[in-house]
Amino acid sequence: MSYEMTPALSEGVPVSTPGFSAEIPSSVVKSAARTIQILEFFDHIRRDVSISEIANALHYPQSSTSALLRSMVAMGYLQHNRVARTYRLTRRTGLLGAWVDPSLVRQGAIVNLAHGLARDTEETVILARLNDMSVQTIYVAEGGVRPASASVGSQHPVARSAAGMALLAMYEDRQIRRILTRLNSERPRGETAIDVADYMERLSDGRRHGAFAGPGSAPDMGAVAAQLRHDSAGDMLVIAVEGPEQRIMPRADALAKLIRAGLAQLAG
Repeated sequence: MSYEMTPALSEGVPVSTPGFSAEIPSSVVKSAARTIQILEFFDHIRRDVSISEIANALHYPQSSTSALLRSMVAMGYLQHNRVARTYRLTRRTGLLGAWVDPSLVRQGAIVNLAHGLARDTEETVILARLNDMSVQTIYVAEGGVRPASASVGSQHPVARSAAGMALLAMYEDRQIRRILTRLNSERPRGETAIDVADYMERLSDGRRHGAFAGPGSAPDMGAVAAQLRHDSAGDMLVIAVEGPEQRIMPRADALAKLIRAGLAQLAG
């Protein structure tokens, strides 16, 4: 697999899409190879791209490219801009393989913050993003004697956790109400409906305090979450301290204070 070199970017000068050799050996599963090649293409071009641009550069059928991109969005590796009709990598992609050489990734301020909070609180700390109507865990820093059962890639309904509330709070209130109404209409049979008025009141309280306390990402877990506003990856991100509910909730105010202090340092 090889790339053709492209001229350096210069203001006002259009740069053509880099060439890409997309030959796939006969011994390799085609769909697996194409998924990896798409990730490598993003890493090379380093900007948002459309379906047609990917299909043309990699010489894939447009229908196959579209199906692959939809799957990668569902898995949380790509983010789709429905207005511009473009795709980009998410933070989850950037953290993939961090365990191979942690020293490379842990130089990042956000990951350092997660590990610092895990050490100071002796609880599990997660980084999570919004993936459609779910909260997806993209990084876990374990701490304490009974860590929360969070795992990278796991997803849970956005309106059912502190992390989800922190993510939804980034939207305008009218959008949040519309999302909650949709979730109520689509909820599984037998599941209790979300009390929209109560939810909005708790969300407003979390906004005022700069942190959101409530359920964790798994049953019997509690969490305190806060927003991480960072535009470089283009998607919403939160950080949450999680642990057994009976251990987290009595400490919610103290944990929120630690998170806010860490975020203040991160902001510099």
